[in-house]
Amino acid sequence: MGTEIERQDTRKAMAYDIIQILKENPEKQSYTTEEIEKIIHVYLTTADQK
Repeated sequence: MGTEIERQDTRKAMAYDIIQILKENPEKQSYTTEEIEKIIHVYLTTADQK
């Protein structure tokens, strides 16, 4: 189990990754709640795959 600092770093890294995913499609100006949920779900389910 990681320390609190490690957990905070992990959360920041995840947020940064998701921002980068959203920026991959710059012509899209807004996302629905469902679209964001799907992006996060895909991110979480594929994050451990190599």
